[in-house]
Amino acid sequence: MNIKKIAKSEIFGIIAGAVLTVVFMMFGAAVMVKMQKVMYNMTVPFAMAALCIGALGGGYITARINKSMGMAVGAVCGTGVFLIMLAFGAVFGSKLGIVTLIRAAAAVISGALGGVLGVNKRKKR
Repeated sequence: MNIKKIAKSEIFGIIAGAVLTVVFMMFGAAVMVKMQKVMYNMTVPFAMAALCIGALGGGYITARINKSMGMAVGAVCGTGVFLIMLAFGAVFGSKLGIVTLIRAAAAVISGALGGVLGVNKRKKR
């Protein structure tokens, strides 16, 4: 187990996951703006989906770089992506609650799933 390789893959995966999350949040915002009648109760599902997609992508990338321990490194990556989004939310005045715990669980599970998918991806011949 190479700690430097794991740390490097985690950092890269967390950054990639956070960028993916922001990109999908921007996509969701653009969709809501395009819809003339914005339903504000759709913002939470869009944000949750963006977080899950970002954590899944980050976990996938982390596991592809690390090439082992997919579920563990993916879950750590999902946690990192969630913490980054939580920090940005705190800066912009978001409040903590039960939804925060649900988002944390969703990010960790999505990251772990991405890690499993990343490790089990077959290489091209």
